[in-house]
Amino acid sequence: MNRLTRALALVACLVSIDAAAATTLNKCKTLNEPGPYVLVKNIDAAGDCFVIAADFVEINLDGFVVSGNGTGSAFLEQLAVGRHGVTIRNGVVKGFSSAVFMLNSAVTVEKVNATGNTFNAISAGDTSTVRNCQVLDNAGAGVALGQRGMVTGNVINDNQGTGVVVGLGSSVIGNAVGRNVVGISTAEGGLVVNNVSRNNSSYGIVMDCPGAAIANTTSNNLGDNFRQSGGTCDPNTTDCCVVNEHNSTI
Repeated sequence: MNRLTRALALVACLVSIDAAAATTLNKCKTLNEPGPYVLVKNIDAAGDCFVIAADFVEINLDGFVVSGNGTGSAFLEQLAVGRHGVTIRNGVVKGFSSAVFMLNSAVTVEKVNATGNTFNAISAGDTSTVRNCQVLDNAGAGVALGQRGMVTGNVINDNQGTGVVVGLGSSVIGNAVGRNVVGISTAEGGLVVNNVSRNNSSYGIVMDCPGAAIANTTSNNLGDNFRQSGGTCDPNTTDCCVVNEHNSTI
């Protein structure tokens, strides 16, 4: 057996082991053991679907769709108990009240299309991350995180609330945000870098101070393109306590 053949055999073996290690999901249920789970079919739910009752749960939607009836949450924490190390990735979640509703938990949501939900699409607790997702046409906020969160690389459009709202010390980096009410809103200590926030029905970016907004593009927002909470933000006055550098507004 030559080196290439051996290498391919090893890769196939590792993939097989990884697939075998994941618990398969073909219906809504409570996940009460840590470890990897993988969806194996599209799922329709009436009310809540996956209840997270353990830490270090990793859910791979594997390209499938989890659909709701306008109520409940696709993913939620059991009895509002905070969980750590939860990951939800690689699929579509649509038509619930919320796609993810885990206000007390540290959650990573990546490569998820959250669309057509009747409340906030993705809500999670402190130190959560939302990256490389599409968050579209939801009836509340697009992404709402607690303190020290990270929102990066997402497309967040056409939501009827704020596109991105994050708590103290959070970072919002490299997102395309448009046609929401407010585009991006941060609490104290926010870092807002390299985002595009356009065509929102109110403000493009709203930041509490202190904070830093660097290299963003804001345009065609019906309110101010950039606004500091509770005061003006003219860098030539002492009223401005948000660093506002290299931003482009139209």
